Amino acid sequence: MSLKRTILALFVLLALGVGVVKSQTPRPDNRNFWALNNTGKEIAQFYVSPHGNSNWLNNVLGRGTLPAEMGTVIYFPSNVSTGCSFDFRLVYADGSSQMYMQGRDVCSIYAVQFDAADSFGLVK
Repeated sequence: MSLKRTILALFVLLALGVGVVKSQTPRPDNRNFWALNNTGKEIAQFYVSPHGNSNWLNNVLGRGTLPAEMGTVIYFPSNVSTGCSFDFRLVYADGSSQMYMQGRDVCSIYAVQFDAADSFGLVK
């Protein structure tokens, strides 16, 4: 194979490889939002569920925690339903918990501030 053909073949393979990687890169989900902890307590577990559904999804904090007066981005995996209205359940480091069942439309907000008894959506 000539040098010209070898370089062309490598260029084509590289271009195809970049295309494959690019097509597999996840798009940002418009439901991703900032969770702001204004509860005065450290959050040990953070659960999300489609509004009106009593089946809570996995703890989105994993092994981490969310200290009081701090925030984190909540990312939605692609296997979660496509709806926008969600409820939240927070379990605190002291073992107590709080549910926020307002059905927040996370598609139209960029953050949810969680207070001791209520939550507030901050509009985009």
